[in-house]
Amino acid sequence: MLEKLNQKLTQKLINTCLFELPRKISIPEKQAAAQCLIDSLACAFSAYKEPAIEILMGAYLENPPTTGSSIMGYSQFARTDDAALINGSMVSLQLFDDNQAQMRGHPSGPLLPGVLAVAEEVQANLDQALTAFVIGYELECRMGMLLNPAHYELGWHATATQGTFAATIACAHLLNLSVTQTQHALGIAASMASGLRRNFGTMTMSFHSGLAASNGVKAARLAKRGFTADTQIFDGPMNVGHVFSKEWSDDALWSDLDQWGEPFVIIRPGQTFKLYPCGRPPLFAIDCVVELQKKHQLKLDDIKKITCDVSYMYPRTLIHSRPTNGLQGKTSLEYCIAAALLDQRPSLGSFSDEAVNRPEIAKLIDLIQVRVPPHLGENVEAVRKAPFEQPVTLTIETKNAEVLVETTTFHKGSPENPAQQSDLDQKFNDCLSPWVSQARISHILALCKNTSTPIKELMRSLCI
Repeated sequence: MLEKLNQKLTQKLINTCLFELPRKISIPEKQAAAQCLIDSLACAFSAYKEPAIEILMGAYLENPPTTGSSIMGYSQFARTDDAALINGSMVSLQLFDDNQAQMRGHPSGPLLPGVLAVAEEVQANLDQALTAFVIGYELECRMGMLLNPAHYELGWHATATQGTFAATIACAHLLNLSVTQTQHALGIAASMASGLRRNFGTMTMSFHSGLAASNGVKAARLAKRGFTADTQIFDGPMNVGHVFSKEWSDDALWSDLDQWGEPFVIIRPGQTFKLYPCGRPPLFAIDCVVELQKKHQLKLDDIKKITCDVSYMYPRTLIHSRPTNGLQGKTSLEYCIAAALLDQRPSLGSFSDEAVNRPEIAKLIDLIQVRVPPHLGENVEAVRKAPFEQPVTLTIETKNAEVLVETTTFHKGSPENPAQQSDLDQKFNDCLSPWVSQARISHILALCKNTSTPIKELMRSLCI
């Protein structure tokens, strides 16, 4: 208790992130971070030239500077914070980006673009950037364990809120901010952190990642110049945790800080990489469909009824039961089930506006019922703590009275059911090959695997 009286919680968090965690980071953590980098680049290229990104390019780069940080795929430079904003939106636009269950969100989208933009600005190499990334990843995921489930249930998008603090601490590390400067940076970030789940299924959903990355850059750079904010934003009345979650405990964070990096969350439980470009919750049901297709000769005309049993949080999160465009389709459980049945294996093309509005899709959605059985209800404490870690069961009744049932406990790509390296390689190739040659793809991968690579060289290699 004497230690706690002599040191504020905000300062302990900063000391943990800036001084203790860097000493604990070793090769396995950096290799895991490099996997996130490679996967995020694939996701960014899947969004290249998409309307949402073109709008952002026009809005933020009407008169692009001649120097600055790079935009993935584009030849233009941008201000550091604007580069982070556009790149973050690119990584997350297709909902193909990585996920982390403990965070309740997408760790790389709001974090990596801020790291890359600042690392390019300060002429850092990949090793330095990966170290900053691991620090930010640890903070956003550990915060997620303490803020949730209440934070998410209230309607906050954890990717945006927790991601803002992750990007801020990572940028503070790269900019060599002092403890006092970092206190101000976190205080600034606290007033910038936002993002509502109500915007799921719109361009603003991916904009959350861009804003978080950009906010982290801004907060750290402002603090370095002497801009002030409350220096104890994790302490006392109206602190970050109390505002974001009714279940927050200062004592829990104090105790948990001693466990940070032992092991790092990026190692255990580890990352989730997506093999389908949609929200993570529908992946369980998609895997059910894929398995049923393997086991049975499914004919769509023979299907009478489809029932999907899920936890209580699914209907509250996947709010677009009858989507009308591709972005809504990515956050629609009904559409993802229908697309998996119709397309066999959902791809980027499955989530175009035209694909979502296919007549065959409407007919299949009419057959789908989403249910929340009692054992997956909100009143079951284990379910409430981890609603998206519960098994999903898909039942298909045919017109000739067959009943086909499949349950997915861990979807493909999760730590418990990891994707094969061949799956991730195929994803990278599929996302980049429409835009760059195989020789360039190999060159980019080589740069991502060499920790001495200057970030500026890596980013310029991405220009089409």
